[in-house]
Amino acid sequence: MEQMQFKVSSALKDLVGKDLIINDNIAIFELVKNSYDAYATKVEIKFSDNEIVIADNGKGMSFDDLKNKWLFLGYSAKKDGTEDAGNDVKQKSYRDKIKRHYAGSKGIGRFSCDRLGKHLSLTTKSENSHTIETIIVDWTDFEVDQKKEFAQIDVEHISQEKKSHIFPLNSETGTILKISDLNDKKLPWNRKRLLDLKRSLEKLINPLSETNDFIIEIICEKETEEDKRVRDNGGHDRDIVNGILKNSISQILKLKTTQIDVRLDKNYIYTIISDRGVDIYKIRENNTKFTKLEDVKINLYFLNRSAKNNFTRLMGIEPKNYGSIFLFRNGFRIMPFGNTGDDSWGLDYRAQQGHSRFLGTRDLFGRVDVLTDSINEFKEVSSRDGGLIETQTSKQLFSLFEIAHRRLERYVSGVLWGEAFLRKEYFVNEAEGLRMRKELLEIDKDEENPNYVLSSSIGSKIDFVQLIKALVRDKNIEILYYNTELANIVSSNNPIDTVKPQFLKDLETIAEDTNDSKLLASIDAAKHRIAELTHQKEEAERKIAEAKLLQREAEEKAIKAEEERRIAEEKAKTEEERRRQAELNRLRAENEKVKEENARLVAEKKAKDEELKRKQVEKEKQLESLKVEFYKKVSNPDTDALIHHVKNNNTRINDKIDELISYVNSKNFRGETSTLILKSLSSIKLLSQKSLAATDLILTCDLAKSDSQKINLPLFIEGYLHKEVKSNLKCHFFSSINLFAVYGSKLDFALVIDNFIKNSEDWHAKNIWFNCSRYQNALKLDIYDDGDGLTDSFKQEPNQIFDFSISGKSDGTGFGMYLIKESLKSLHASIEVDRPINNKGIHFKILFK
Repeated sequence: MEQMQFKVSSALKDLVGKDLIINDNIAIFELVKNSYDAYATKVEIKFSDNEIVIADNGKGMSFDDLKNKWLFLGYSAKKDGTEDAGNDVKQKSYRDKIKRHYAGSKGIGRFSCDRLGKHLSLTTKSENSHTIETIIVDWTDFEVDQKKEFAQIDVEHISQEKKSHIFPLNSETGTILKISDLNDKKLPWNRKRLLDLKRSLEKLINPLSETNDFIIEIICEKETEEDKRVRDNGGHDRDIVNGILKNSISQILKLKTTQIDVRLDKNYIYTIISDRGVDIYKIRENNTKFTKLEDVKINLYFLNRSAKNNFTRLMGIEPKNYGSIFLFRNGFRIMPFGNTGDDSWGLDYRAQQGHSRFLGTRDLFGRVDVLTDSINEFKEVSSRDGGLIETQTSKQLFSLFEIAHRRLERYVSGVLWGEAFLRKEYFVNEAEGLRMRKELLEIDKDEENPNYVLSSSIGSKIDFVQLIKALVRDKNIEILYYNTELANIVSSNNPIDTVKPQFLKDLETIAEDTNDSKLLASIDAAKHRIAELTHQKEEAERKIAEAKLLQREAEEKAIKAEEERRIAEEKAKTEEERRRQAELNRLRAENEKVKEENARLVAEKKAKDEELKRKQVEKEKQLESLKVEFYKKVSNPDTDALIHHVKNNNTRINDKIDELISYVNSKNFRGETSTLILKSLSSIKLLSQKSLAATDLILTCDLAKSDSQKINLPLFIEGYLHKEVKSNLKCHFFSSINLFAVYGSKLDFALVIDNFIKNSEDWHAKNIWFNCSRYQNALKLDIYDDGDGLTDSFKQEPNQIFDFSISGKSDGTGFGMYLIKESLKSLHASIEVDRPINNKGIHFKILFK
């Protein structure tokens, strides 16, 4: 049987490189991890135009290491335990001293260089090497032909004599990666990207660690000036690019917060809850569930509003934007745990589904730190940002985290916020529990000291007793310490008689199990105090009962007296009602007499009205006869000639008056004399116009009614426009009503219509519209045209055109609109300029009351 072998395409470079390492930051993370695993104490990351240099002072590599390890695709000496083979002394003394474990193990981190740029120059030296080894890789060579096998692509190698001081901290050993011809030219390493990388690297190596044995420094010369400006203006260190990354978060965690610390040390699990610097309880339990875990630390911090504000003030960023609960394996962060918006721990999902107050990622901050040499049990997803591959060990880690989270949540929501004692009805009076819980929720937002819980909140004390009671019942748990001040409800300022008796028994059980003689003594004192309070309460209740009895007898007497008073009032009311009825009968009789008298007067008035109506009919007949006779007289040729002569003379008078007005205005006369002349001329002009209108009315036989009379306004306007108006304008009339009567002179109203038509002619209108409609209890007459409209000087206050001697034209008299307004006053009408129709011409609105 023939044996066959796999071939490895050169395209495999992308599959284990660019496709798994999804962004530049993660690529740099992988290379920093390699420096850490190489025992480096410092790594420098330098940025310049189109080049990144990552240099460390680690143990470096020999020629053999380069050939048989670094260039061996997929091989990991860390994974098979040969990374430090042959160097047992250094491994024991150095690694035991700093307690390091490997951060990486897959053997693909080297392809991070391909993610960053097309060319790589790797320079390295180990302790036992006498030469510096350099290899040069052109990653594009692997992309020319994917049918070419991976091992057939050549990598250039150079050996040279030892150079001094080329590695960080003047180390004799180390590795320098020079990556050039960067791939992502569309997204250069500007200040924003550099700061983002810095902030991510600050979280890469456990920012909560107690030691500082690995230094990362970012160097970018082009950002030094801007760094100086930010520093001079008091900026935060997180806003400066150049420099050594600081473990600044450790200062933040010195803030007084509510926290839980869980430490799993092979056979035991230790838990401590402290509240703003005060220990609440400490317990130890046997590790029977988490047998695959050996060394785990969990530190969770609940941040109230005060702690969040202090965090933001010190760090220059809100906690929710920094991150939440990070996961570290062997001191290096596992992505994406802790990222803003990430819910890998499942806290936010639980908080959304629950009905109680649960702690989500916005409320918490902290770390889960796992130390292990069993990397396979805590393997990352190959994409490097997908978290952990699910294993039995990772499941146990999540279960341990859940216990820590629930214990912290139980203390915060139950003791600090009063959720538990409200839900479990600890108090005799429910209203007392509601009041206390509301008070706790408000105080805890900004409080930096837990004294309000330790000394005054009896509800919190009772719930803490229940919490400790539950721990005591668990035989797997040993209570190392609990805060007796918080457990001692007797010291509370609240009256203990509001508490259900069962809780004293629970407290007594805890005191006996923990051999706390002081607490037992205080419980006895509490029992005596409760007995005394009970006796006082019974005595007070007896006195209250006696007082109530006396009060009831007094109330009964008062009720009897009130009943007698009511009967007397009812009797008086009956007599008053009889008197009122007699008075009512008398008034009714008088009213009947008045009705009869009114009927007689109505009959007399009706007769008089009929007589007046008859006389009116006769008068109208006589008037009609006179009209016919008058028409006959004015219809002869001599009368027509006379009327024509009167019209001509009045027209000339009107023109001469206009000339005089223009003359007075042109001379810029001032004072009362000028005003008097203009007003006199306007009065003459009005009389002249009335004479002109009168000649037209004579021809329509309406002269006899030219004085004040009843006018059907819609009918008059329509008839006058169709019969009397002689103009080039097209006159349009519309009316939604047939009848609306006003009292006045037809002559005056004819003069108003003529002036509107003449005004529209002067402003070059081709059409004028008259529209009658009813407006509430009045007649509204809208008059508008399509002329030039108001000049700019009148647009702010258009109703000025009705003022005396004010004209919108340079050669106008300013009397036309003034005479219209004065004439309408006699007809009991008001006028104003309204918004133009279709923004063209002018629009007048007249109301006849």
